[in-house]
Amino acid sequence: MLHYRICVHDAKAHVFAVTIEVPITQAEQPLTLSLPAWIPGSYMIRDFAKNITALRAEMDNAPISIQHQDKQTWSLVPPRRGMLYVSYEVYAFDLSVRSAYLDQFWGFFNHSSLCLQVQQLAQESCRVSIASHLQWQVATGMKRLQGKHFGPGEFEADNYEALIDYPVLMGNLDIHEFIAGGVKHALVFAGRHYGDVDRICSDLATICERQIEIFGHQPPFSEYLFLTMVVGKGFGGLEHRNSTALVCSRKDLILPGKRLIDNDYRTFLSLCSHEYFHSWNIKTLKPKTFIPYRLDQEHYTEQLWFYEGVTSYFDDYVLHQTGLIDANTYLALIGETLARVQRGVGTDRQTVTESSFHAWTKFYKQDENSPNTIVSYYAKGALIALCLDLTLRIRSTHQVTLATLMHDLWMRYGKTLEGTDDDSVIAFARETYQIDLEPFLHQALYTTAPLPTAELLEQFGVTIKRDAPSDDNSFGGKVAPSKQPVALGAKYKGSAQGLELQVVYADEAAHLAGLSANDRIIAIDHLQVTDANVRELFERYIPGDTVTVHAFRRDELMTLSLTWQQPKLNNHILTVSDPQLAQGWLQLPKKTQ
Repeated sequence: MLHYRICVHDAKAHVFAVTIEVPITQAEQPLTLSLPAWIPGSYMIRDFAKNITALRAEMDNAPISIQHQDKQTWSLVPPRRGMLYVSYEVYAFDLSVRSAYLDQFWGFFNHSSLCLQVQQLAQESCRVSIASHLQWQVATGMKRLQGKHFGPGEFEADNYEALIDYPVLMGNLDIHEFIAGGVKHALVFAGRHYGDVDRICSDLATICERQIEIFGHQPPFSEYLFLTMVVGKGFGGLEHRNSTALVCSRKDLILPGKRLIDNDYRTFLSLCSHEYFHSWNIKTLKPKTFIPYRLDQEHYTEQLWFYEGVTSYFDDYVLHQTGLIDANTYLALIGETLARVQRGVGTDRQTVTESSFHAWTKFYKQDENSPNTIVSYYAKGALIALCLDLTLRIRSTHQVTLATLMHDLWMRYGKTLEGTDDDSVIAFARETYQIDLEPFLHQALYTTAPLPTAELLEQFGVTIKRDAPSDDNSFGGKVAPSKQPVALGAKYKGSAQGLELQVVYADEAAHLAGLSANDRIIAIDHLQVTDANVRELFERYIPGDTVTVHAFRRDELMTLSLTWQQPKLNNHILTVSDPQLAQGWLQLPKKTQ
C-alpha cells in the first residue's frame, strides 16, 4: 500500500512537504511518477506540477536518480526490493477550489495538486497521513483510519482516482453538522465570517433533502461536507464525490436576525445547490468517455451542456421548489439567464455542443472578445434544460418532468456507472416515455437557432417582455429603475480618468466607430467624460446623433466619430399572466389560484 505523508513545511512561505512511501517488491523495475494536468470539473490545463520543487528519491538513505519525462512526469528505477521514499515540496498559493493554498491561518488542497501518482500502482489503495500544525483541525471526506473526528490523522482512499476526489480543508475551522435525508452533513468554514450558521444549515438541509428526494432517496454518499473558504470577495465551487470545495464572499453569508434571502445569500445557496446536485449529475452519472478520466491532457466531450446546464437549471429551481425563493425571484433569475445568453452575438456563432467541446480553450480562457464568439454551456444549457422540463410536462400531460428524467437516467446510467453517449437522453426518453426529443434537441444542441423559450413559457402562463436596461453595463431579469437614453455598445469601467472599455460588442456603436477593448474614452463632443458625469452626458443625445470621441489607445490619442444607437432590449422580464397554467411548475401563493 502506498503511504502519502503530508505536512505543513513553511506556512509563511506557503509550502507543503510530501513524502511517498512506495513498497518495492521487484528490483530494477521502472516506476513512473506523474501529477494530473487538470482536475475533473474544471476543464482547463493547469499544469499543477509546476509547483513541485526539491523532488528526490532514496532507498536505505541512498539517493535514487529521477529523470524528467515531460512537464508532469518523472521516472526512476529502484535498484532493489524494500521501501522507496519519494520526497518533495509543493508551493501552494492559489486561493481557489482547483489547486492548493496555505498560509499561517489555514490551508486547503486537492490531492491532484500535492500527491504524485505512481502509475504502476494507480489501482492500489493508499494511506494518507496529514500531520497536525498548531493544533489545526482537518476536514475531508476520506475514510478516517486514525485520529479524532475533524482532527489530524490517517486516512485511506481506494485508489488514486478516488484520492484526488477528496479535498482537504485544515486550520482553526468553524464546523457545524446537520442531518438531511438521513445523511450526516457538515458545513465547514475557514476564514473569518459572521454568518447565522443555524439558519444556513437549516436552509442547506432543505436543499439537500429535496435533491435526495429527486433521486429516489438514494444519495451516492454516506456523509457530505461543504468545505467553505470565506474571503472578502470571491466565488467558486468544485464538486467531489462526497464533498464540495467552495469559495464565497463574506457578505454572501446571511447575518443573524435577517429574515429575507437577499441576492448575496441566494448566490451562496445556489452555489451550494449547484455543487450538491453534481453528486449525481457528473460524479456518478457522467459521459461515458470520462470513464476513466485522462488527466494528462484535454479530455473532450460535447455533453457539458447537460452536466453543467441541467445542474445550473436545478440549482435555482430547487431553491424555488422548496420555498426559499418565491416565483417572482425565480422568474427574474430565468430572465437574467436569458439576458446573459443573448447579450452578445456569440450565441449566433457557436453552438452549445461546440462550447462544451472547446471549453478547454474558449470557455475557460475567455477574453475581451468572448461575448462576440462563444456561448456559455452553463447558461444556454440551463435554458435548454428549462425547455426540456416544460416540453416533458406538456407531452406527458404533466406526468413526466425533468426531475423524473434525471432520476431515471441516473438509475440507468449513473448508479450503474455506465455513462452516457451523446444521444443517450434522446434514446432514453423515446424508450422510457415514448417522447421524441430529437427534433428539439438537435436544433438546440447543434444549431444556433433561437430556443422556443417564450413559446413554451406561454403555455405555462408566463410571458416575457424585453426592455432596455439602465446602462451599457447592465442586463438582467428585472425592470430597470431608469432606461438608458442611448447605447454605446460596450461594457466599460468608469473612473475619474475616463471610461475604460472592457468589451466592445460586435456591430454596435463603439465597434462601428473603431473603438476597441482597453481603449479609454476621455471626452465626448470635446467635453471630459468620467464615471461621475457619464449618465448626464449620455442623456444629452438621442439615437442617431453623431458625436466626436477622443480616446486613448495605449498612449496614443485618437479622434473618432461615433453614432449613438437605440438601446438594445437586454432586460428580459418574466411575468405570471395565468397563475392556473403556471401552478405545478411554479410554486404560487394560494390566493393566486
